[in-house]
Amino acid sequence: MAPLPTRVTAALANASERRSIAFEYQQTPIYHKPVTVEAPLDEKGCLAIDLPFTEAQMVLVKLDDEVKLFLEPGDQLHLDADLLDLPQSLRFSGQAAANNQFLAALRARFPDYLRIDYEDLAVDAHRQIIDQRHLELESFLDEGCSQYQLTLGFIAYYRSAIIYEWAEEVFHYLIAYEMCNGRKRPVISEDYYDALNPVELIDEAAIGIIDYRRFLRNNFIRIMDEAEEQAAREQLSEEQRRAGIQPRTIAYLPDFIVQLDEEQRRGDFLQFHTIIYHLAKRLLHGKVLYFFLAGEIIDDFQDGRFDQGKQRWAEFRQDNPYPEYTEAVEEVVRETSKFKPGQPAPDFTLDDLQGQSVSLSDFRGQAVFLDFWSRGCLPCVEDFPYLEQIKQQTQDQKVVFLSISLDASADRWQQAVNEHGLTGVHVRSPGGWQAAVAQLYQIRSIPTYLLVGPDGLLAGRVNSVWNVADVVARIGEIASGEVPSSKSNRSEMVISG
Repeated sequence: MAPLPTRVTAALANASERRSIAFEYQQTPIYHKPVTVEAPLDEKGCLAIDLPFTEAQMVLVKLDDEVKLFLEPGDQLHLDADLLDLPQSLRFSGQAAANNQFLAALRARFPDYLRIDYEDLAVDAHRQIIDQRHLELESFLDEGCSQYQLTLGFIAYYRSAIIYEWAEEVFHYLIAYEMCNGRKRPVISEDYYDALNPVELIDEAAIGIIDYRRFLRNNFIRIMDEAEEQAAREQLSEEQRRAGIQPRTIAYLPDFIVQLDEEQRRGDFLQFHTIIYHLAKRLLHGKVLYFFLAGEIIDDFQDGRFDQGKQRWAEFRQDNPYPEYTEAVEEVVRETSKFKPGQPAPDFTLDDLQGQSVSLSDFRGQAVFLDFWSRGCLPCVEDFPYLEQIKQQTQDQKVVFLSISLDASADRWQQAVNEHGLTGVHVRSPGGWQAAVAQLYQIRSIPTYLLVGPDGLLAGRVNSVWNVADVVARIGEIASGEVPSSKSNRSEMVISG
C-alpha cells in the first residue's frame, strides 16, 4: 500500500528574498538517510509540499531559524510565521496543529540534546543529570496532555523518545567518560545496567526514533559483554587479564547462540554481527524484528560483508511482511553493488599538502590503501600508530597510502598531519560528509579503509588496523596480485570463543 501523503502548507511574512524553503526528513527509519526537498515560494510567500511517510517522524524546516515539526502519515498542517520574528511568530493550524504547538513550547523550554561535561564526572552525578532531564520531560509531556489535544500517536512517540534518549545516555556514559579522561575507565557497580531492565525492548511507536535502534543494538552488545566478563572472571587470573589474554566466551552466551552450526560459528570463533543478528531473531518480534533485521542487512552491504548480506537478504525477502522495509534494503543493495570487490574504484582528483592535484588513477599499477579520516575523529587518531606500523612494514610492497581528510579547515588538516608525523600521500576533500568524494564512496563513518588493487578495481574494506600483521599480509596479497581484486572479500570482524 502506498504511503499516505502528508501535506504542509505555509504563509511566510518577510520572505521576499527567499525563493524556496528546504524540508529535511528521513526516507526510511531503518538507517540515517536524510532527504532534502525544496518547496518553492510564490510571490506572496506561500508554499505547499507533499511528503511521503511510512512512519511518524520529526521533519526539519530550514527557515532563518530551524523549525522541527512532528508529522504522521496523512497529516495536514499549515504554519504561519514572520521570518524576522522566529520562533515567536510561529502559528499552527490544521490536523497536526496541537502536536506542533506543544513541540514548539517544549523546544523553547528544553534544549534538543544534553550537553554534558564528562571530565571527572562520577557515575552518580551523571545519573542525576539524566534522571532529572527524564523526569522534567515526562512532567512537561503530562502537562501537555491536559493542555493540548495531542494525538495518541504523538504521545506514544514522544514518551518513547524520552525513554530511549535516557537509555542511550546510560550506555553512552562509559564511552564518553573514557574519551574525555584519557581512556581511563569509570568506576561503575556490577548492577549499573540493571536500571535499564524496565525499558521495553519491543516498542513499535519508537521505530522512527534514532535512539531506539541504538538502544536495541547496545542491549545486545551488553549481553555479549556480560558473557565475556563472566568468562574472564571464571577462566583467567588477574595477571592473565592484565596481559590481554582473551577468555573462551561462547559457552557463556545464550544457548541458542552456542548451538549455531559449525559453519556460522567457525569453531571457537563467532562473528560479532552473527551474534547481534541471532539475538535479534530470538528476542524481537513483529514489526520491530523486521525493522531491526533490515538495518543489520543494510549494514552488511554497506560494510562490505556481501556474502553474509546476500544470504540474509534472500531469507528476509521471503519472511518480511512489511514492503517498505524490503524497498529500503533493495535500494541499498543496488547502490552498494557498485562497491563490491572487482568493481572499478571511482576516480577522483584532490589537492595534496603542497596544493598539487592528485588523482587515484595516478597510482594505477600499485595497490592503494584509501583512508578516510578527520582531525576531530578520536578513533581515527587512535588508529594512527597502527597505520604507521603498517606503512613501515609494507615499504617494500607496491602500495600507496592515500589519506583523504574530510576536515573543513586546511590549516587544521596540515597541523594534524605534522603533529602526528603521518606519512603517505595526503589530500583533503572540503565539505565533510557532503564532499563529492565522501558521497562518491558512500562514506557514512570514519575512519573508513578501502583497498584498491593494482588493476584499479576495489579489493574490499579493512574494518580494523589493530591487527597489524593481518593487514600487512592482506596488502601483500593484493599488491603482488596473488589474490585478484575480484576474489578479495576478507573484511569480517570475529569474536573469540
